[in-house]
Amino acid sequence: MHKLLILFVLVASATAHAAPAADKSAARLRTLEATPYRREVATSDGSKVLVTDMLTLERRRVFEASGVAALAFSPGGQWLYAVGAQGLVTAIDPDKAKATPVAQVVLKPGEAVVDAVGLGPLDQWAVAVVIASGAPSPAGRCTTWKNPRRVSVRKAIAGKEPAALEAKDGWPEDQRTPRLAAISPNTRFRAQVMGPVIQNEGRFGAASGQITRTALPTGVFALQWMHDSAGLGVVYAKKPVNNCTARAGLRVLRDDGPGKPGWDEWNLPDAVEMVRGDQPWLSPLPTDDAMHWVGVESRGVVLVEPVGRFRGKLALVAPPSALWPKFRPGTRPQASLVGGPARLTELLMETGDLDAAEDELPKLEGRVPPAAIAKLRTRLDKLADVRNRRAAELGVALDEMRSKKGLPAPKPLPAKGTDTDAVEPAASVTPTGP
Repeated sequence: MHKLLILFVLVASATAHAAPAADKSAARLRTLEATPYRREVATSDGSKVLVTDMLTLERRRVFEASGVAALAFSPGGQWLYAVGAQGLVTAIDPDKAKATPVAQVVLKPGEAVVDAVGLGPLDQWAVAVVIASGAPSPAGRCTTWKNPRRVSVRKAIAGKEPAALEAKDGWPEDQRTPRLAAISPNTRFRAQVMGPVIQNEGRFGAASGQITRTALPTGVFALQWMHDSAGLGVVYAKKPVNNCTARAGLRVLRDDGPGKPGWDEWNLPDAVEMVRGDQPWLSPLPTDDAMHWVGVESRGVVLVEPVGRFRGKLALVAPPSALWPKFRPGTRPQASLVGGPARLTELLMETGDLDAAEDELPKLEGRVPPAAIAKLRTRLDKLADVRNRRAAELGVALDEMRSKKGLPAPKPLPAKGTDTDAVEPAASVTPTGP
């Protein structure tokens, strides 16, 4: 009887020690599975168009042509549109790097292509080309555009008819229409700007109260809830600089637990730009997982992560772009090489935390076939190689890209070609539309 009691105590003790580790892994997996989607951004130096995975930092060249002036994704991200300085519209498959000419938009004397906006539906190539009178400005400065207009281009993907073009005066639909009240994704809260504060009204029995700790910036024009309903982006007009009169700033509020006055606040640095300052219709839009934003600064393109990963709240993901970077919308799930017990390891790799994935890999022995572990190891080695090269290219200390800070850098892997090669070389194109 005593032996059985001792055995029970030992088993219970071992289970108690193992449970926290198992619970921690399960919690981490639930967090990663909440939004297990790739986050990609398109950038260009004016001749090459690149698509970068902002978590793994993998990059591919999908199009090459001189004089690219604007980029836009279709609403679901299936197509990437490149608009040339002379108005040539090209549709690109961002996964296969296959380019197809769509139409030629005619510009009037003194006009320039300012921007582009992807349109629907799925069976059409559809994009609005934003045009205005004026000359493009150097980086960091803005043109005072006059006589803005947009030309909608639509062409059936499967049809042979030429593209239909429709011109309208003015900027595209204004995204800065004040939205000073917003309901959370879980529908339990309604946040509303009331003077210098935000009042969070609880619904269905949830608590109510003021969630701001300090006074709001002046010029607030939008509230944007984050996906987990525990964070809120406050968008406001920033002070004009270098003739850029349409700048927008961001303050993020995060619920950091009960019993505290208000929510934790974080202000995006003023040097980070969320929208082009020459277009008064634009408002910062969160990524499709509604947990991140994309911005630019002097170093290049940054991923704004108010819920900081191991890289902090601002992660440099791409070098400076001559065109405004465009986030790829739509939900493309993270690929699964082997699945099953390896899912956590895969998600850690695909979200860029290679050190954590390295720690998880030995735990799979005996649970996953050796061939599957070999696949994971190959993928992990490739991503480590990409990380090392991006750190050198972007001028970022490797520690900033690692969750295990201060450890010796891993030995460099042999180069395996460039990951900016196009999947399929883009041939020169000739406009077929009017």
